[in-house]
Amino acid sequence: MIVKSNIVYANSPRPLLWDIYRPDEASGPLPAVLVFYGGGYMHGSPEDMAAACAALVDQGFVAIAPEYRLFGEAAWPAALRDAEQAIAAAVANAGSLGIDPNLVFCLGYSAGAHLSLLAAASTGLAAGLASFFPRVRIGSAEAGRFGLSDPAQWTAASPIAFADKLPPTIIFTGDDDEVVPFEDSVDLYRAMRAAGGVADLQIFSPLPHEFVTLPGMREQTIASAAAFFRRSVIDREEFSSAVADLRAWWATIIPTLAASNAPAGATS
Repeated sequence: MIVKSNIVYANSPRPLLWDIYRPDEASGPLPAVLVFYGGGYMHGSPEDMAAACAALVDQGFVAIAPEYRLFGEAAWPAALRDAEQAIAAAVANAGSLGIDPNLVFCLGYSAGAHLSLLAAASTGLAAGLASFFPRVRIGSAEAGRFGLSDPAQWTAASPIAFADKLPPTIIFTGDDDEVVPFEDSVDLYRAMRAAGGVADLQIFSPLPHEFVTLPGMREQTIASAAAFFRRSVIDREEFSSAVADLRAWWATIIPTLAASNAPAGATS
């Protein structure tokens, strides 16, 4: 694995840095995943995502961990503007990064999940998302921390309000999450499906917030996210064709099953 740290990806309003993780001896443009750290917008750094990035490299992706400004440095929506710049920079510099500009995904944990959902919706540049225990609504309980006094601003900071603008998304949550209720993830999944979007949801029981730090869970969930990116975006046509073949096979089998389960002497 090749790692390049503290690379400037944007200069406004100050130099913003990211770390890049790339498979050894990779040839041709690769799919990429921007990995956004959590920490409640109070703490966190790209270095925190080293293990997640390494797991993504093992799955054949270039992993990029961008920094964004925290509340101690700048008020909301500074972090969102930074995340938007990071996605745009990855796409614009795909050639020098050795990545496919049409296959730039986002993955975020907690606050980073909230952030990447909003940035993906606003830029329209992300090919897909993996969202870990995201907060999908900003209400009165969180408004003070975000510095949002107007309820209209709460909606603008709530990813669920943009469910119809999200790319294919896989959501991970634990049903014993004491920080962000797992119902938030369920609601986002349902909102995306109702809007006609592509969404998957994995609920882990009885696991708490940040359950990916438990033994084996980071690797397991990263593998699931990578598989979702492949079937829903990277290899979508091939996978869709396989699904159609499976449905056609079942269409021939179900009548036979129904006939075999019919009461003796029954006729169609």
